[in-house]
Amino acid sequence: MPSRLTVVLVSLLLTLPVVIFWLWLVIVPANVATLCPEGCRCDREGYNVICDDTLLKDINLIHLRVFREIFLFDYNIPLLQKDSFVILTELEELDLERCGLRTIELGAFNGLTNLMRLSLCYNEICEIIPGTFQYIISLVYLNLQRNKIEHLDRNVFSGLFKLTFIDLNGNKLQFLHPDTFSGLPNLERLYLDNNPGLHIPTDSNFIKSLPLSSLTISGCNVSSVSVETFANVSALKWLDLSNNNLRTVDINILTALPKLSSLYLYDNPLQCDCQLKEVWRWCKDRNIWTRDVICDTPREVEGMWWGC
Repeated sequence: MPSRLTVVLVSLLLTLPVVIFWLWLVIVPANVATLCPEGCRCDREGYNVICDDTLLKDINLIHLRVFREIFLFDYNIPLLQKDSFVILTELEELDLERCGLRTIELGAFNGLTNLMRLSLCYNEICEIIPGTFQYIISLVYLNLQRNKIEHLDRNVFSGLFKLTFIDLNGNKLQFLHPDTFSGLPNLERLYLDNNPGLHIPTDSNFIKSLPLSSLTISGCNVSSVSVETFANVSALKWLDLSNNNLRTVDINILTALPKLSSLYLYDNPLQCDCQLKEVWRWCKDRNIWTRDVICDTPREVEGMWWGC
C-alpha cells in the first residue's frame, strides 16, 4: 500500500493544475484591468483594446505587451512619433481612425513585425515619407482612405512583400508613378476612387502591377483610357471605371485583359454607338458583369440600357 506521504504528494500534483488555472483566471484579468488605459475597454485576455472619444493623452500608456488589436477612434493625435508602438511586439491590427493625424515620423511603426492590418483612414495625412512602412514586414492590409495625400513616392511601399490590399479612396492624389506598386508581388486589390484630380495617362502605363486583380478608379474625372493605360495590369478581374466622364471604351482594352470578369461603366456620359455596341457584345459573350449601364447620347437612346 502507498504510504501516507505518497498519497499527499499525488494529491498535490493532481490539484496543482487546478490551482494554477484558478490563479490565472483571477490574476490575469486583474492585471489587464490595471494596465488597460483609463477610458478604454480591454478584453479579459488583454488581446484587444478600444479607445473611442477618450481623454487618453499619451499613446504610450497603451503598453500591455500581449495586445493583438488596438482601435483608437476620435483620438487627438496629430503627430505619430518614432517608436510609438515599439513595445507592442505581438500587435496584429492597428486602427487609428478620425484621430486628426497629420504627420508620421520615420520609425513610428518600429517593432510591429507581426502587424498584418493597418488603418489610418479619415485623418489629415498629406504626405507619407518613403520608409514609413518598411519594417512592417507582415502587413497584408493598408487603409489610407479619406486623407489629404497628394503625392506618393515610387518607393513608399517598398518592402511590403505580403501586402494584398491598399485603399487610397478619397484623397487628393494628382499623379502616380507607374512603379509605385510594382514592387508588391502579392498586391490584389487597389482602390483609387474619388481622387478627382488624378491624372490617368493614355499614352503610357497608369500603373505596373502584374498580380493586381481588382482596380477601382471611379469618381476620378477620367475622360479617356487606352490599351496603354492598362498594359501592365493583365491579371485584372475587376475594373471599376464608374462615375467618370467616359464617352466610350476601346474594345482593345478588353482584349488585353483576358481574365476580366467585371467591368463597371455606369454613371458615365456614354455615347451608345457601334463602337460601344461592340464592347457590350464582347462583355455579353464572355459573361463579363457590367451592372446597369445607361446611354447618354445620341438623344434617341438617351436613358436607355446600352444593350438595347
